[in-house]
Amino acid sequence: MSNLSFQKFKQQITERKSIVPKGVEYKKLSPKLKVAIDNVYDMIDKTSDPVITKIEGIIKTAAKKHNVKVSAIEDYFDDELIK
Repeated sequence: MSNLSFQKFKQQITERKSIVPKGVEYKKLSPKLKVAIDNVYDMIDKTSDPVITKIEGIIKTAAKKHNVKVSAIEDYFDDELIK
């Protein structure tokens, strides 16, 4: 994830922890990747603060659990949050 998008992601997570953005990019994802993204947000909601220090581990856990690439999840966040 690029630094700029990561900062934007950090800000959005801090501002609205329980809101899952399901924009245009989300709708383009495969069903398997949608479940992984939803799982990332579920884990974020259940994680105590500071979430931002745990986000990389959360993404890796969701990727492994749903058998998707970490880069696919990171690319989704880059695409969804930059546009």
